[in-house]
Amino acid sequence: MIYDDLENLFQYNILPDEALDFVSKLNVNTPDGRYDINDKIYANIETYPNRKSFVDAPLESHKKYVDVQIVLFGEERIDYTSIDGLEVLEHYDHLKDITFYKRPTTEIGSLFLNGRNFAVFMPQDAHAPQITTLALQNNVKKVVIKIAVEYL
Repeated sequence: MIYDDLENLFQYNILPDEALDFVSKLNVNTPDGRYDINDKIYANIETYPNRKSFVDAPLESHKKYVDVQIVLFGEERIDYTSIDGLEVLEHYDHLKDITFYKRPTTEIGSLFLNGRNFAVFMPQDAHAPQITTLALQNNVKKVVIKIAVEYL
């Protein structure tokens, strides 16, 4: 997992040039939807109310794609941990490229996306996005860049 200031995104080799170009053109007025960047990379932009409690946010992971998550406006919490030892809640769906896990009883990490930072989740990183920050329940607009693992 990578968590850093958005201004440092261009220093990482995780995003190919065409994805960096796409990200550099994003703004709060970019319409929601799916954007195919190339045959190995696409982006989902979504606006949603930030009301989900961490109790209602199952952990998820992906096998085929790496997630690069950037909030365009609003703020959300994302909980994260390694998939090692997690109990599967819903087995892998190869069409949606997702596995859901039960939250462990042990403490896990949390990070906050707020328009000034980004997070990258690799296949071994379970993450629970879209959690309210409690201090700021608002609408969130977020882009998730999906990069095929074999592209990296």
